[in-house]
Amino acid sequence: MSTIKNQAISGVFWSLLQNVGGKGITFLVTLLLARLLTPSAFGLIGMLAVVIQLSQVMVNAGFSQALIQRKEISNEDYSSVFFLNLMVSIFLYTLLFFGAPYIADFYHQPQLVDLTRVLTLIFVINAFSFVQEAKLTRELKFKKLMMINLPSTIAGGVISIIMAYMGFGVWSIVALQISTRILYALQIWLYARWRPQLLMQWDRLKELFSFGGKIMLSSMIQAVYQNIYLIVLGRYFAVTSVGYYQNANNLVQTPSATISGAISKVSFSVFSSIQDDNEGLRSGYKKIVQQLMFWLCPAFVFAAILAEPLFEFLFTAKWLPAVPYFQVLCVVGILFPLNAFNLNMVNVKGRSDLYLKLEIIKKLIITVGVIICIPFGIKALLYFQAFNSVLSYIINSFYSGRFISYGLFSQLKDITPIVLLTISTGFLIFLVNQFLTVDSNVIRLTIGLFTGYSTYWIAAYLTKLAPFLDFTNLVRNRLVKS
Repeated sequence: MSTIKNQAISGVFWSLLQNVGGKGITFLVTLLLARLLTPSAFGLIGMLAVVIQLSQVMVNAGFSQALIQRKEISNEDYSSVFFLNLMVSIFLYTLLFFGAPYIADFYHQPQLVDLTRVLTLIFVINAFSFVQEAKLTRELKFKKLMMINLPSTIAGGVISIIMAYMGFGVWSIVALQISTRILYALQIWLYARWRPQLLMQWDRLKELFSFGGKIMLSSMIQAVYQNIYLIVLGRYFAVTSVGYYQNANNLVQTPSATISGAISKVSFSVFSSIQDDNEGLRSGYKKIVQQLMFWLCPAFVFAAILAEPLFEFLFTAKWLPAVPYFQVLCVVGILFPLNAFNLNMVNVKGRSDLYLKLEIIKKLIITVGVIICIPFGIKALLYFQAFNSVLSYIINSFYSGRFISYGLFSQLKDITPIVLLTISTGFLIFLVNQFLTVDSNVIRLTIGLFTGYSTYWIAAYLTKLAPFLDFTNLVRNRLVKS
């Protein structure tokens, strides 16, 4: 058990470093691009988000999760999945190459024809790295993944910024994604030290697909509905509105999805190895959820309160219409890790069938909600998105709680002190910000964040908040060992 714990701690560290470092670099690049490009450029890319994500899911077909989840795996399994992924990626690219005009017609944006045909090359590129990444993840070699990911992200960012300065517009964003994935694929082939055998064993693929297929269907549904607001905005509203939403959503998703995604990747590998130990799963899950909420909850609440000076400082005044979008989406950002981890527990238990059923139920709710909200405008869609995050958390926690006896009320009991402390501190920031008369965004942000975080940490220390004690003990133990 101690070995698994050490692997988990090491894995979380390197996975966090990879995700936080990679996403942090991408965020800085996007920030610079937002200052150089127009909101409509981001809106055009946002319209293609669902096409990209949906096709990526179909290429992977849930096999990555299946390769990680199974207790025993062979080189024949890896090779079979590799060649199947490659064939599917080429087929999908061909389909979208000829289908690009129909996508452009749907959004009434002729530029999307060429953008689609170039951007969807990512499918074929990624097919060369899916299996290697799954193999390294299964082996908990997150340090190696980090050393592959960061240089690729930095180089892709440099290329993108140079192109933006040279006036390439929306193609700068395309270059960011294409160049990053090419460099990542090249490096993972060099450093993963795995090469596929020229074979495809259909019986092994069928066995893996029995688990991965349900994940694929669930992920396809997730990809569509994760971007459904972009689809609706692109179809019924101005392209600049899509750009505002895209940037606001990115600012929310970057910290939330990055941190929870890094820990989900590690916890899925580690928890799958102890999937029959409910007490161990419950204890580990509780600590992870508390830590995530301890860090993410104040970050989003404070950012929502200081959203106006934050956006003007980061993106310039042309992005201020995105502020109301961001403030509502902060609710989604706070609940994102809770939803992700409850679903993660369902997969750890091998219940991909239940995972699929839950996704179908929740997406039917979204479909009805979006249809009702469209006539009432963008704000109605945003408020429904926040409401749906709350509803999804209730549903997810109910079912995952049945496996490890850690359901909705147990989770709320553990995170309520964090939420109450965050709300109290946020109210203090609001008062300070209201009474400030200075125009400098830097000063307003500095005073607001200093007031908030200093109060938050002091209160956490005085009240002996559980995640605060866990974190300080971990740091103290590390320093002692050093």
